[in-house]
Order: sequence, then C-alpha cells, then structure tokens
Amino acid sequence: MQAEQLPAEIWLSIFTFFEGHELVRAFSCLNSFFDSLLRSPYLELYIRIKVNESNERLPASTWSYINRENIYSLTVGRRKANCLIQFLRWNAQYLTHLSSLSVHLRKLNIYYNIQFLIFALQQLPSLNRLRIKYTGKFDPRADSLQPLMRNIFNSRFTIQNYLFISNMMNYTMKTSAWSINPFLKYLYIEDICFNNLFSFLSFTPQLHSLRSAVRASFNVPHQSIILNHLEKVNLNLRWPRFAQLQMLKEIMPNLKSFRLRGRLEADDEDYFKENLWYKLLDNIKYFHVNLHHSAYYEARKTIFKNRFQNFNGKSWFRYEETQRSVNIYIKFQSVTSQ
Repeated sequence: MQAEQLPAEIWLSIFTFFEGHELVRAFSCLNSFFDSLLRSPYLELYIRIKVNESNERLPASTWSYINRENIYSLTVGRRKANCLIQFLRWNAQYLTHLSSLSVHLRKLNIYYNIQFLIFALQQLPSLNRLRIKYTGKFDPRADSLQPLMRNIFNSRFTIQNYLFISNMMNYTMKTSAWSINPFLKYLYIEDICFNNLFSFLSFTPQLHSLRSAVRASFNVPHQSIILNHLEKVNLNLRWPRFAQLQMLKEIMPNLKSFRLRGRLEADDEDYFKENLWYKLLDNIKYFHVNLHHSAYYEARKTIFKNRFQNFNGKSWFRYEETQRSVNIYIKFQSVTSQ
C-alpha cells in the first residue's frame, strides 16, 4: 500500500505529533496529495516560534504551507522569549483556533512585552490554556506583572482550563486592582508562599483543581474563602507549617483528591501527631502523602535520633540512617488511590 492510499484523516492525526516547521520540511513538495494535506483547513498545528518569525513579514519558504488559523498550540524556547511576543503582536488576530499558549517573559522590556501580550490575549477567542513563565528577578519596589495579573483576574478573562504561572515565590502581589475571575477552573503555580496562594484563591471561586509548589509564610491572614468546586489538590511542600495545611483544608469542603509530597518542617510538632493527620485527611476519598526531611550536620542528626527513633513502630512513619544523613519519612495513602 502506498502512503497516499491511507485516508486523509489518518494523516491529519499523524501530523498533530509533528512540530509545524518539522512537518513542512518533512512533507512539503513531495506530491500534490501531501501539499493538499498541509493546506487543509482541518490540519491542527503545534508551532514553536523562531527568531526570524518575530516581525510582520513571515518567511515565505515555510509559512506558505502554514495556515495561522490551523495553529492550536504555540510556544517558544526561553532564549527566544521576546520573539513569541512580537509574533503575537503581528499575528494574534489570525490565530482564531489557538487553544494553548506558552509564553516566557524576561525582565528586559517587560512593560512593553506585557502590553503586547495583553493586547494579544484579547484577540484569541479559542484560548483555554495559558502558561506564563517569568525568567527575571522580581523588583520588590515595583509590581512588574500588575497589568497582566489585573487582566487575568477579572470577569472578562474567559480562559477556563489551565493557567500556568511560574516562579511566584518572591513576587510581591498587589491585588487591590484585581477582581474575581468566574471562569478559571484549573490553576498551576510552580513556586509560591502560602500567603500569596490564599490571595490567588480568593479570586478563583470556580476553581476545580489546584497544583502548586508551596513554601511557608510567616503568617496567612484570615480569609473568608469557601471553594465549593475545588475537588483536586496536588501540592509539593517546601517546609510549610502544618497549620497552613489545616487552613487550606478548611476552605475546601468538597475536596475528593489530596496529594502532598516534598519536604516537611521537622521542627513543627504537629506533623508527628497522628490524630491531626486523620483529621486533615478526613472525608477525602483519595489521598496520598509522601513527605520527608533530612539532617546532614552532626548536631542536627543527633536531635533527629533522639526525637524520632521511637516513631518507627508507626505504620505511617519511617526512620533511616545513612553515612551522610538521618532521614525521616511520613506516608499516608487511601485504600483506593486515584
């Protein structure tokens, strides 16, 4: 059987696994059958933007085969971060079927790039997944992301499925200009403190799923938040206090799936009170807890030995000594795992 004898639908499905430029290089100019597939309105394209595609005129050699309306996913490498912003500046109006966008922002020209990005987001009617990675250091004297965050957290920003925001640990948020986003359902934040996490959650009442790497805060202000729709939480812990986990659980009355992994705060006695764990995990159908902490210095290792050796009889606790460290592990798992 010749390749051309396979149904066009199969080829169009195969093509979705290729990056757009690679697809054109591999299948253009072979024959009229493949040229017609590349120009088909039913072709779905994943595109990674290149340096020479950041201006108004696109390279004819490749883009004569690429219909911008066929692009469903758009991204760029970190080193070419500004290229994607410029591409969106000139082409957002044509990306009518774009559903996934991954953007890198740098500190250089951050104000203008954010303005271009906001303008582009307002022209993407099909977008439902947005990933934003800020690669610069936050200036504590200025909220560089404020215009973008104000645009995302308002009632007109209709992305529902995913919002990825990265490296938010040292971000000094000023939320006075934010408003509730009634559409956001899935939120992933790579690195954030509990204080800022609660601020995010106060603007996402329809949230269904939360995934985040969370660090401790000195305090978490009381927030009258109840997230009735939040059913799935996956957290990578970085030494938060147990009380902060309890506060989080209190605002999620209908939680069904709860995953905790990462590093616990060994100086917090509440982590080692079995009754508090049962209370935290109560009424959750699926839960998986896998936390650890290690001591490397001699004084700290001695403290661990004196404190935790007697915990070894507990099913949820494990104590381990190696040549380099003393390690402790806490594990809980529901009978039925998700």
